[in-house]
Amino acid sequence: MEFHAPGRPEDLPPFGVLWARAAALAALEAGGSENQHVYADAVVHHDDGGGNEWQLARIEGGRGVLVGVDHECGYHMDIEGYDPYAGPDWLPWTWFTALENNREQGFAYWWGGSSWDRIDYPDLIDNDGLDLLLTHLSTAVEATEKVLEFLDLWPSTDEWEEGSHLVHRVLQLAEQGTSIEEGWRQALDAVLVFAARKDSRYLGRQQDEFDISAALAVARATGLVKGFDAGVKPAGHGRPQGWVPRLG
Repeated sequence: MEFHAPGRPEDLPPFGVLWARAAALAALEAGGSENQHVYADAVVHHDDGGGNEWQLARIEGGRGVLVGVDHECGYHMDIEGYDPYAGPDWLPWTWFTALENNREQGFAYWWGGSSWDRIDYPDLIDNDGLDLLLTHLSTAVEATEKVLEFLDLWPSTDEWEEGSHLVHRVLQLAEQGTSIEEGWRQALDAVLVFAARKDSRYLGRQQDEFDISAALAVARATGLVKGFDAGVKPAGHGRPQGWVPRLG
């Protein structure tokens, strides 16, 4: 999938697909296979540790929001009056307030149930960072490679091919959304057993640090496991009077 600079709503996969991939990586992260995706409170948060991050939230009513910032594409946030939140009333204003009080966001995209949208950018914005932050979730292949990056593996080796097959199976289950817990247990366990045999690029983990129960808990909480509903944030009911970015 091609990404434009600045990003366009049509660059993103449908929300359900994007959520499935992000949540699958968060489940693996929770189980010990590090990949920089963490789930909590209806949000998958990716932070690369270098000043670049995004957060994907599920909102009640089958809706969703993606916000993020890349430190190389943040100058436009200094444009007077720049407001990426000029969207529909149902946007999660309480959550946005918490986000902005912590860190100013560079972009916001919202899914109303059938398509992505964002504000119309002024011509001065040549890149909002979407193409730098989200390409690894553009396809299941890219998402698989993101997981394998954190293991001491080389592409085109037998180990890479083995790991790729196992991680891709997890992503496949996530996108299909029809697997019961036992199927998820088998798929997640296969990846975690594989990862436990390898050394993390950044942290040397021991085998007992890989926890299938933690991975399954995230798979259930994010709605990947059949029969479990994903957590959602409440929808807003209109932009609060006087609300502007960086309230704090």
